[in-house]
This record gives sequence, C-alpha cells and structure tokens, in this order.
Amino acid sequence: MSTLFFQLKGMATLLNIILLLLFISYIFRRFQKKKSATTFFILAVVLFLISSTNYTPRYLAVQLERRYLPFDTSVVKNQYDKFYIHVLGSGNNYDKRLPANSQLGLAAIGRLAEAIRIHRLLKNSIIVCSANSMLGLETQASVTKRAAILLGVNSNRIEKLDTPSTTKEEAEALRLQYGTAINLIVVSDAMHLPRAMKLFAKEGFRPIAAPTNYRAPLGPKGLGFEWWPNIGSISLMDLVLHEYLGNLKAGL
Repeated sequence: MSTLFFQLKGMATLLNIILLLLFISYIFRRFQKKKSATTFFILAVVLFLISSTNYTPRYLAVQLERRYLPFDTSVVKNQYDKFYIHVLGSGNNYDKRLPANSQLGLAAIGRLAEAIRIHRLLKNSIIVCSANSMLGLETQASVTKRAAILLGVNSNRIEKLDTPSTTKEEAEALRLQYGTAINLIVVSDAMHLPRAMKLFAKEGFRPIAAPTNYRAPLGPKGLGFEWWPNIGSISLMDLVLHEYLGNLKAGL
C-alpha cells in the first residue's frame, strides 16, 4: 500500500469524525438549516460520549483480548520440535542515535519481548521478523532483528521478511518463504490477534496464538474517573473499531 493511503487512513480517527460532524453542523447553521444542524450536532455529542468515556471502549476491547490466552508450552505437543515465532510488524522510528530496541515502537518492542520469552521456552525455535519500510529506508524487519540480537538472541535463530506492509501480506510472505506445514506461533497485540489468526488460517497455516500488549487488562485498578471523558478512551475506541472492521473484512 502507498504511503499516501496510510496517511489518509490515519486521518480517519474518531476525533476527526467528531470534529467533521461539528463542522457540518456549523455549516448547516450558517445556511439556516437548523434541523440538519441540530441532527449533526447531536450525532457528534453522542459519538463523543460513547467513545470518550471508558465503559464502551474497554468492554469492546476485552471481548477481543479474551479470545486467546497468553502462550504456554502446554499448548504444544513437543517443546523440542522446530517452531517459527512470527513477530508481526508494528512500527519504528529512524533515529540513528538510538539503539535498535529504542527505534521500535512501544507495540513492536512488546511483541518482540513476548517472542523472545517464547523463544527461550522452545529451544529449537526461530524468530521471524517482518514488515517493510514505507519510506524506503531500513525495514522494520531489519530493525527488529537488530533489537533481538541486542537482547540476547543468536542471529542464526532470526529470519526476516522485508517486503510485507500489512498482516495479510505478512501471512502471504511467510507461506511463500516456508510453506504452510511449519509449526507456527503468531505474536501480536491481544486485540489484533483474532484478525491475524483468521488471515494466517486463510493462507493454510494452523497458527498458535501468542497475545501481548493488552490494552484492557483484567484485575484490580486504581481509583479513577472512568465516567469522565478522556483522550485515552477515544484512542482505545479507535483501535477497537479498526480491529472489528478488520475482523469483518478478514472473515469475508
């Protein structure tokens, strides 16, 4: 996909949609279309209240994140079989002052940490790093490999897929490189894994899920104003909607 497409896609956020609805309401008001102006204003307010308070975004996130349990060796028949641990791409920066682990985004370093944990449990495993660079610079797969080496993984136990830009392309590239008969573990955000597992299954794999980066973890929480609007809830709702829509597309 082109860089322009990703930029436009990134602009389609709930906050921008709410601002657009308010702007449309303002335009209708200026042209004395009061009924239409009120309708768009109410839509903006309702969407803001639903997405900016913690309840709805968290509930929807939990439904996705509960699909798969954290990886445990009990789910594999033989821990000494050869396993491929595919770390799905998630973004990086190009600040050359930084070590590779600091060039990875927070989601990417969380995925890599989980992959390394599993790699140490499964002694005959290979870590597969993937994702290209939309800027034509060093690929994320390469940055992730360098970060893994810095964190103690033997370079001989790391492979790269430098061309994919989406999860679907990552699954296709893995199939073309290794076939579908491999023992595969897919590492990604807990919220993203339901979609990723569908896409890998469509390519013919029988993947094992390894969720990480939980955005709505269960358990006790500190006192907070969950009923009070905040930008964090809007951000979580953006991710939730992105994954639910992606799941619908993956299921087609």
